[in-house]
Amino acid sequence: MADNTAELALSGTSAAPRDADIGYIGDNLFRLSLTRENKAEIFEYGMSKLDQGQPEAELMLRNLTTWCPDVVGQFSPRSSETILDTPFRLIFPNHHKHGFDNGLYVRQYLAISYCWHVDDFPYPQYTPHDHWPFSKPIVDAILRAKGHPREGIWIDQICIDQNDSVDKQRSVAAMDVIYRSCRRLLILLEDVELTNAEARLSEVYNLHTTASDRSWLPGHEARAEFLSFYKKVNKARWWTRAWCLHEFNTNEPWTDRRQCDLLRNAMFIMNGPGDSTVKMEWINLQLIMSAALDLLPIEAKFGSMYFQGWTIFTGFINQDASRVGDDNTIWRPSIMSGHNGVAQKGCQNPADRISIMLNMGERALAYTGEALNRKEEVLYLSALLALAAGETYPLSMMDSRPLNLNGRDSWLSQSIASGETVIPRFRLGGVQGIHQISKQKIELDLIFFDRPLITVNDEDHFPPTYNVFPGIIPITYPEMHVTEDVPESQSAYSPKTQSASDNDQYRRRFLAACILNGHDFTARLWEQLKREVVKPNYNQGAHKDLAPNQALRIPAQRLLEELGAPITENTPTPSVFNAEEATFFLTWVTDPRSMYYVSFTLPLRVQCTIDGRQAMMTSIFRNENYNSGPLEDLRIAIPTDLVNVGCIPLRFWILRPVNDDNNIVRWKIAAKAMLLGEPDLMEELRLNGDKEDAAVTIKRLIVEG
Repeated sequence: MADNTAELALSGTSAAPRDADIGYIGDNLFRLSLTRENKAEIFEYGMSKLDQGQPEAELMLRNLTTWCPDVVGQFSPRSSETILDTPFRLIFPNHHKHGFDNGLYVRQYLAISYCWHVDDFPYPQYTPHDHWPFSKPIVDAILRAKGHPREGIWIDQICIDQNDSVDKQRSVAAMDVIYRSCRRLLILLEDVELTNAEARLSEVYNLHTTASDRSWLPGHEARAEFLSFYKKVNKARWWTRAWCLHEFNTNEPWTDRRQCDLLRNAMFIMNGPGDSTVKMEWINLQLIMSAALDLLPIEAKFGSMYFQGWTIFTGFINQDASRVGDDNTIWRPSIMSGHNGVAQKGCQNPADRISIMLNMGERALAYTGEALNRKEEVLYLSALLALAAGETYPLSMMDSRPLNLNGRDSWLSQSIASGETVIPRFRLGGVQGIHQISKQKIELDLIFFDRPLITVNDEDHFPPTYNVFPGIIPITYPEMHVTEDVPESQSAYSPKTQSASDNDQYRRRFLAACILNGHDFTARLWEQLKREVVKPNYNQGAHKDLAPNQALRIPAQRLLEELGAPITENTPTPSVFNAEEATFFLTWVTDPRSMYYVSFTLPLRVQCTIDGRQAMMTSIFRNENYNSGPLEDLRIAIPTDLVNVGCIPLRFWILRPVNDDNNIVRWKIAAKAMLLGEPDLMEELRLNGDKEDAAVTIKRLIVEG
């Protein structure tokens, strides 16, 4: 924190009650501490998001109090009142004092996002200018970005008292409101130096001069500059820091407010030749970086030249707002998506990751607990917050080992997709079946499947699949929105990277399980896949919408024959599964993206109802408990909270009993798996769950790591 601050008045007249307090920083800067009235006006929009989040925060605290009272004290509510009670200061160059001709009242400000200087960053022999933490060319660029002398500048190093732990904690809890409320965000890439040709890219290629379709790419004459620009910008330290991700995200760059008004669009400031600087709006930098990504070969794009800003580009930050369903259900953006995005970035203090995650998700809570030392502690608290709000994702997370907390195994695991940042919204209050949680144990309601699993045997069950596909099952490569001059290696799915023969056995097992389960099951499965997999995951981004591959029309007719006669009188009528739908289904089966669901593990058939309706278990992920005892002791169950969340998560829990004095009192998680094509399990429980020969029953049990 800069010193030499003296509280002075601009003139001999006394300040009005709504005027800010003024202090001087050296000879060239003054700092205003805004009044409560001024903060209420300038933060009005940012605070409205907090006020909207009060019901969620109350629910989270209520659930934490019930499940784990030892944890709830580490969080406190955030509201407009807590923000207005937090000191807020802005700096101005002294020669802008003349702009305050009607009192010390601020209307707008710029917020600065940058990396704190450490060691040789941004470069050796770096010299900050005056009391600023930046070089003179960068300072000059910041001052030129001001729209009016009365427009303030917010820089955390100068505007937060770095020697006051309370001021820092309160400011951290207000940081999202600060960055959301600024007129414009200025992002400093101090370690990037562009050539004249690279600096001119945004003048020639911007949203006003380029085609708007997704297949646009720059001409060959400019591609070298696009790639060199990408390499330099991608190396910037800013992309790798958690607080920088927070600052950009909470500024809401995707909103109409920021996109349609370029005076509010985030601006990147980089070094140019000599002592010059280059300014570039976010929308134009995004266009150039995205186009450069499309020019990279696939091995570089996901290897040596992997984009450090991928967490921003993948779109999880766009899930800022709640959605209200037709039944007035509130859908909130994923908490675990925020955790995963922040976990990929550098952060000096692990506990700050909790604050960043809460702020980015517009949660009306602040972390006020003790310092954290390990990323596992951050994951555990994040999972508790997610469950308390209603997000079931932590229940489906699985890894080869349980999470280790305080030297003991937990019921919670890391996720095999620990970097996943595109997790669907969740229903607020969607977790109802949890009773108690600690680091090692969770007590919850589970639906047990009481019929033996049925294995798909290659020798006995493959013949019908050869009636459908006599030869190797072909691959349907997904079509992409790219121009013809882009090499084939642009796609991760091409004949060079995917062999039909490699996965023929796995696709046959999947089809064999469908044939064994019958027409009704396959129709039900396909409706589930279209709704929960194809529409939200395949029909987006660089890939064109999935459409039936008409070359599979004849195999589709054969599949219908193998599936047998239509529905009997005793089974519910599924949606029509005719030749066109069967062709579409086989298109999905042969798409290489579907191997996650088709699975490289043996599919298992699962009876779900008394009348024999089946589901399928695929994609089994095991931990060390799986082989720690007889396999026949293992049981399968699904937490009640995972029943209606869609088929993508690992919803099946494979459990091993723990015996105390020959009594099973708790269970260990041995594996988790995907559940596909199930009938209505809650309806089956209601109708038949209390019968002696019930296929499924519900139990309240303790599960541990």
